[in-house]
Amino acid sequence: MSTSLPPASRRLARIGTLLSTAAVALGAVALSGCDDDATKPDLTPSPYLAATSPENVIDNLVTAVELRDPEGYAALFDKDAFVFRLDPVDLQGDSNLPPFWNYDSEAAWSKNCFESTDVRRIELEWNKGPLQELDPENDPEDYSGQGVRKMLITGVHLEVDTNNPANPTDPIIFLVSGDRATFYFKPDPDHLVGGQPTWKIVEWRDIRVEGRPLLVIENTFGSVKNLYR
Repeated sequence: MSTSLPPASRRLARIGTLLSTAAVALGAVALSGCDDDATKPDLTPSPYLAATSPENVIDNLVTAVELRDPEGYAALFDKDAFVFRLDPVDLQGDSNLPPFWNYDSEAAWSKNCFESTDVRRIELEWNKGPLQELDPENDPEDYSGQGVRKMLITGVHLEVDTNNPANPTDPIIFLVSGDRATFYFKPDPDHLVGGQPTWKIVEWRDIRVEGRPLLVIENTFGSVKNLYR
């Protein structure tokens, strides 16, 4: 003998089935939304340019200094080959200065300076020169055949404002004005962006310009960096 539910019961059963189906569907959508959020790329624009040219690398260096970003700064240099060379005049005036240092010291000064609570403000400006081929007579032979290019930077202007323990209202300012620098860049064909090789700084030569105002005569980029490395 077959039995059948009364019409009212059948309607309730159908409503219950529809509600259960809707709940399952909503749950699936919610879970799907969570997965999408977990894998959704960060759309925050980077303050840095793609390192696909030496010009972009130099611009990124200024950006990293002014943002006080030690990780972004260190990423611009070749970990294995980088060397910073101080100006010979600085070496004559201070026997404690080393003639050069490597990547580790370069990364250290930026971290110590940028993260220091005693540093109030850092400002860096300079003028980029054109990208140049190497000169076999004046440039390192070690760079031959590696695709290395160089750039002369002029009008270096660096200000590092620091706290003055003797007078908190009157900061101590380390000022570099009018100096120059030569940068050497090496392409890395193993790391591409948009099919183009990226570039790293392999050498930075500090160049003191004579005849500067007395106010800044003791400061070069190298001497300021040496305070924090």
